[in-house]
Amino acid sequence: MKKLGVAILMLAFIISCGNKKDETGNGKNSATASTVKQEKIQNPQGATVALNQADFKIENDFIYYQGNIFTGKVTFDNNVKSGYIYVSNGKIEGEAEINYKLSGIKRTEVYKQGNLISFSVTENGVTTEIGLTADSNSNSYMSKKTPATVSTKYGKNSYFINLENATGRMEINGKIFDNLNADVEEENVQSISSIISENGGNYKVTYIYDIAQGKIVEKKYRMDSKNDKSEVLSEIRELTDINMEFSSGMRMFGELLDASAGTSQTSQNPATATQEGQVAATPENTAAQPQPAPTGQDDDLALLDRVYDEVMHKNNTAILNTFSKEKIGYIRNTMFAKKGYKFKNPKYASYFSQKSWYRGIYDSDEILSPEEKRFVLILKEKE
Repeated sequence: MKKLGVAILMLAFIISCGNKKDETGNGKNSATASTVKQEKIQNPQGATVALNQADFKIENDFIYYQGNIFTGKVTFDNNVKSGYIYVSNGKIEGEAEINYKLSGIKRTEVYKQGNLISFSVTENGVTTEIGLTADSNSNSYMSKKTPATVSTKYGKNSYFINLENATGRMEINGKIFDNLNADVEEENVQSISSIISENGGNYKVTYIYDIAQGKIVEKKYRMDSKNDKSEVLSEIRELTDINMEFSSGMRMFGELLDASAGTSQTSQNPATATQEGQVAATPENTAAQPQPAPTGQDDDLALLDRVYDEVMHKNNTAILNTFSKEKIGYIRNTMFAKKGYKFKNPKYASYFSQKSWYRGIYDSDEILSPEEKRFVLILKEKE
C-alpha cells in the first residue's frame, strides 16, 4: 500500500508539472488547437508574359492571351503598382503580388479557381495575413459572420487568432503562449492576451483585431507587482490598418489591364515630381492614367494646394479650424480625386464626377505618398 501511495503521488506531480508547462506556454509539445492548417495552393507552370492590351483580354470571365485561354505568370508595372499574377486555364490561381509604389505597401493574395482564400499586407516591417474560409464572399466586407483567421508578425513577435473558434496564440521575444481564449470585446472586435515578465516587472500584452475596420493594435499594460490585478496602459502600437473591402480577382486584373495601356512609354516619359510628396502621372493615355490635376483651374484644387502647403510645409494645422467638418471632408477627398481614386461613397462619387479634371480609375486607396497619407490622417482627425 505504501508503494502504491508513493506511485500515486509521483503521477500527480508529473501531471501537475505538465499543466504548468501548458499554462506558461513553455511546453514544446503543447497542443495547438488554435492553429488552423491553411491550404497550400501551387502556382501554375507556364510562360511569363508582361501585361498589355494588345495580347490580353477578358472574355466570359476568362483571361485570354493572343486568342487562347492563358496559363502562366502575368507581370505588370505601371506608375502606381507593380507585381505579378498567376493564371491557370483562364482563372487566377495561386499567388498575386501587388507592390504599391507610393506607399511602399506590399499585398499578396492567394486564389483558388478565381476565388480569394487569403491575403497578406506588409508595411514598415509588419506582415498581417487574413485567411478566408471556403464560403467567404470576396466581394463583401469581413464581419463576425465570415469565419476567418488573422495573424501578424514583426520582429520576434507574432500573434494568431482563429475567429471561428475564438482561440489564439502569441509568441513574444521567442516565448510561446498557446491555447489562448480570444475575448470578444465588442461587436466585430476580438483580442488575445497573456502575461509576460520584462524589465523586472509583469506586463499584460493584448493583441486586438477590429474586424470591420481592419485595424490591428498591440497594447501593453503594466501589472501591479503584488496581485497582478490592476493594469496601467504603458504602450500602444497600431500594427496595421487593412482595407477590408475586396474586389474580385478578375476585376483587379481588368483594372490592371486598363492601366497598362500606356506603360510601354513609361521609360521614355518617367513620372515627374510636382510638389514635395506628390507625383504626377506621365501623359501616356488619359483614359487609363489620370493626368495631374491643373492647379488654379478649379476652386477645390486650389484650396487643396493651399491647405496642403500650410499644414505640411508650414506646420500650420490651425488653418483647419477655419473650416467645417464637412468642408474638411471635401478637402481630404479632393486629394484622392486628384490621384484618380474611384469613389465608393455616392456623395463624393457624384460630386467629383462633375469635375472636368477628374478621372476615376483606381479601386484601391493605396495611391498616396507617405507625406500625403500623413496629411490625410491629420484632416481625418479634424472631421
